Amino acid sequence: MSSSSSTSRNQLQVTHVQSREGVKVCDCVVPAKERTCWKITNPARRFWNCQNSMTRLKKCSFFEWKDEEQAEGYYKNLLNSLKQKLDAKEDLYEMNNLRRRIVEVEFLLLQEQYKVARSEKEVYDARKAIGRYMMIVALLFACLVICVLKLGGDCT
Repeated sequence: MSSSSSTSRNQLQVTHVQSREGVKVCDCVVPAKERTCWKITNPARRFWNCQNSMTRLKKCSFFEWKDEEQAEGYYKNLLNSLKQKLDAKEDLYEMNNLRRRIVEVEFLLLQEQYKVARSEKEVYDARKAIGRYMMIVALLFACLVICVLKLGGDCT
């Protein structure tokens, strides 16, 4: 048992703990889960707590340190700095994944913009062609009117 501010709390709870072949079991009769603490005060220190301690349905406050507390000094600081570096690398990996995804999305966006521009050009060309056809129809209609007026209605 460690000598920390939670020693008395741990000793009270330890009396309620049973052990089945190396697995801690608390009052919930659920095998306790081994976890690792990464707080600055206890880096890489393992502990047991109830699997129900993290659920909303059933609260259990079982907690017991598995490892002895590390003395302040080099190794404790080293573990903290290594954990921070690992977190930074994981953040960098995640950032690189996000950057890669941004490039993919930008590429898809460019493809869609190209399709829109091509469609807009097709619409422009179609309107231009319709304008030409309307001009031809107007000219033919004007010719028809002139023909009707000159011939007095006999254009055949």
